[in-house]
Amino acid sequence: MDKITLKADARTALGKKNRALRRKGITPIHMYGLNEDSESLQADSGDLRTVLREAGRTTPVTLELNNGKDTVTIVREIARHAVSGEIQHVDFQRVDIQQEVETPVPVTLSGQEDAPGTAGGAGVVTQGTFEILVRAKPFDVPNEIIVDCSGLMEIDSSITAGEVVLPSGVTLAGPKDDRIAWIQPPRVTSEDDLVAAEEGEEEDAEGVQGDGQDASEDDGSDSTGEE
Repeated sequence: MDKITLKADARTALGKKNRALRRKGITPIHMYGLNEDSESLQADSGDLRTVLREAGRTTPVTLELNNGKDTVTIVREIARHAVSGEIQHVDFQRVDIQQEVETPVPVTLSGQEDAPGTAGGAGVVTQGTFEILVRAKPFDVPNEIIVDCSGLMEIDSSITAGEVVLPSGVTLAGPKDDRIAWIQPPRVTSEDDLVAAEEGEEEDAEGVQGDGQDASEDDGSDSTGEE
C-alpha cells in the first residue's frame, strides 16, 4: 500500500480567523496524541479532501510538517458545515506504527443473492452493523471488512462479529455477539391489513364527497340569501 501523505503548516489563525483561511482554500487541522503537545496546523483544502477520500478513517496519513518532521497519524474527527457539508476542521491522532490501535472499520456484505435462506423470496439479508471495532498496528488496519453471506441457510440465520474472519494481524476489539447480518422474513401483508386499507380508502372517498355536498349546500344558501 502506498504511503498517503499530506503537507501541513503551523497555524497561527485561531477562532473566528479560521473563516478567512477557509475562504483562501486552506482548512484548519489539529494533531494530538502520544503524550505530546497538540499542534494547530493547516492544509490545502483540495489536498485534504483527496487524502480523506483515500485514507478514510482507517489508513494512516503521514503529515509532512514544514519543520521537516514527518508524523504518522490516523483521522479521528471530521467537522463539516451543517448546511453545505464542506469540511471545516479535521483532527489527526499521532500513532506509533509499532503499537496496536483500536479503530472502527466499515463492513461490506457480499453473496447475499447466493444465500439459501433467500431462495424463492423466503427471506432477505439484513445488515445490522455497518462497522466493526478492531485492534491492529496502524499499517495493518484494513480499509474495509467484507462479510460473505452466502452461508446463511434459513430464516434467522445470522453472522456475528465473533464469526467474521479477519485479516492477519487484526483482532476483534468490539463485542463478539453483535449481529452483522441475518436472514429476515419478508414483510407479508395480512388480510386484516388489506381490509383496514380498503376501509381507509372508503372513508377518504366519503370525506371528499361530503365536502362537495356541503359546498353545494352552502352555495345554495348563499344564493338564497342574496336573492
